[in-house]
Amino acid sequence: MSKTTLSADYERDGYVIVRDLLSRAECDHLKGEAFSVLSEKGSAGATVCLYAALANPSFRALAEDPRVVGILRQVMPGGVMFLNDKIVFKKADKTFPTPWHIDCFYWRGTRPKLSVWIPLDDVSAANGALTVIPGSHRREWQPRQGGVDGEFWNVIDGTDVGRSKVAVCEVGRGSAVVFSDRLVHGSTPSTAGTDRYVIIGTYHAPAADEPFDLDFPARKVLVPSGA
Repeated sequence: MSKTTLSADYERDGYVIVRDLLSRAECDHLKGEAFSVLSEKGSAGATVCLYAALANPSFRALAEDPRVVGILRQVMPGGVMFLNDKIVFKKADKTFPTPWHIDCFYWRGTRPKLSVWIPLDDVSAANGALTVIPGSHRREWQPRQGGVDGEFWNVIDGTDVGRSKVAVCEVGRGSAVVFSDRLVHGSTPSTAGTDRYVIIGTYHAPAADEPFDLDFPARKVLVPSGA
């Protein structure tokens, strides 16, 4: 995908898929590291671990990888700053779909951000693929509190999504889905009976620290403004 096409697709749809960003060997290594981080840093039975880049040098290297930064430069003309990352482990017995939600609801009043979602296992509609509503980042949405299997989200009512087109991001491991924090997204139900590991990095444009930023000590400017 050319630089012009990638940038235009991101602007239009609020997300873009870059396939085969990492090799299968790299995914195998990172999956092993993810298991170690969850075992050592997470609480008993943890399926999410924030601050992966602080906990493990392999995830710090991934956050700053030139391949990742090269993509971000195409959709972030104002520069690139790493904020934080997290490991998300979806256990085989967690079959519920992630409800429709928008990330910016969790950091209201801060500058726009985007996420780089990289699965370390092949992802299909059968094992909880990321789902998105293309172009939904250009609309205003209202959140409501919602719970699914004991987990709470600032969700979008399904009736608000209406007849919008849904895109299912079925990708091979090591691919990347880059999406705006204004994009409505969720996941398919996981019915395949397999585990799934994902690493998600969050980035924004360089600027003076906001109070929200101070909770994330791994933040780092990767491409200065105007570079």
